[in-house]
Amino acid sequence: MKISKRIIRIINFKSLVSDLFFDICLFTSIILLLTSCDTTDPPPSNQKLTLAAEDASCTEAWLNLKLENITTPIEVTLNCNDTVAQISNLSNNDTTLFVENLLPNQTYTFQTVIQSTNLKSNSVSVTTMDTTSHNFTWETFTFGGGGNSILRDVAIINENNIWAVGEIHTAETDKFDSNGVWVKPYNAIHWDGSSWELTRIVNDGYPRRIVYAFSENDVWFDGSIKWDGVKYSVHNDGFPLDSNGNGWYRNAMWGVSSSDFYVVGNGGNIAHYNGSSWRKIESGTDVDLVDIWGSSDGKNIWICGNENFKPTVLLKIKNNKADILYNSKDNLFPYNLNRLSGNFTSVWTNRRNILYILTAYDLYRIYQNNINSPIPLWKNTEQIATRKARGTESNNIFTVGENGELSHYNGISWKTYMELYRIFKTYNSIAVKENIAVAVGYNYINGIEDKAIVTITKK
Repeated sequence: MKISKRIIRIINFKSLVSDLFFDICLFTSIILLLTSCDTTDPPPSNQKLTLAAEDASCTEAWLNLKLENITTPIEVTLNCNDTVAQISNLSNNDTTLFVENLLPNQTYTFQTVIQSTNLKSNSVSVTTMDTTSHNFTWETFTFGGGGNSILRDVAIINENNIWAVGEIHTAETDKFDSNGVWVKPYNAIHWDGSSWELTRIVNDGYPRRIVYAFSENDVWFDGSIKWDGVKYSVHNDGFPLDSNGNGWYRNAMWGVSSSDFYVVGNGGNIAHYNGSSWRKIESGTDVDLVDIWGSSDGKNIWICGNENFKPTVLLKIKNNKADILYNSKDNLFPYNLNRLSGNFTSVWTNRRNILYILTAYDLYRIYQNNINSPIPLWKNTEQIATRKARGTESNNIFTVGENGELSHYNGISWKTYMELYRIFKTYNSIAVKENIAVAVGYNYINGIEDKAIVTITKK
């Protein structure tokens, strides 16, 4: 049977139209389905997320996030190298984000996003610090004989100019000489790059407790005696005394210049010197204040204290006013990784927003005064010294203490130098500058004799 070509063409054309109509309907349905599933509303044009890098250690980073024209609380995702690092429910428009478990000497890229509106912040890059070496060579010098000699504090000007103070008794001191003159003990030693010289501050033998150096011609002893490179001058007039008129032990000193520094001591005493006069600063506590340190601009200054049967305290000075940030004896004995534990023995910082607190149990890092979220650096993994802490950076911190313990934190791990260990040997203080560390204290010999010691290293 013959079918005309025209009929076949009509049938093929109808089939083509039918298929095309079906394809168009199917495509339209898919588009409508996909559109109906997308419930993300575009963010208003006036909303903004601004991310900035604040700081970084070897394994941590601090980021600042600012929200503009965004209603809180809001869920924000932080991405690190395009991987979700954390999800936070933010209630403030200005927030610090803390990222941990990073690797040393690595660069990370961070970005925040609000998933509900797909609003993204700018990206920021952060490079973590590298670790430093634990490899040090130590040399110890011994002073004194025939009495109880001790060194209590040390200051480094440079590798050829170091001062240490205390009291040093030798075979020639503490008796009359051939002319009938009483020979006083020494109260300081000075390093000139090749040898130590025994000396007496203001030519007396009174034991000294503090030394702090702004420069080689601006060195202060006990907070009120200045060495200008040629002579001593005493600046005690108007120094605030206890209410009973007595003086008080001065335990530590810190400042940005000789016309702006603080001295702290027993009984909660704080004194400020402005270059010409002294002023007492009310501390709000009678606990002995044992250490003070501040940021290089002098705008953030911290003080710690402890005393038997009393709370341990942390104070902050701002605008010449002291505020108590911590005052408790609840956690003096149990060690807890999640909160400050033990007596506070030392404070140190090299940043305006980071504080290191050394306690009887650990060295804690505090960020932006958040004392309720301390970061323990020791974590009870090995023995460290717990009397004084000083450093140059977050990856180069030293601590000293009893039994000759001297420990170093390199940003990720600790090392205690057991070659310095000795029972009844105590390091009272340490100073660190550039590649030099100097620790001072005493070595117990017997019941009537102690030797003053200085341990020094170059990296």
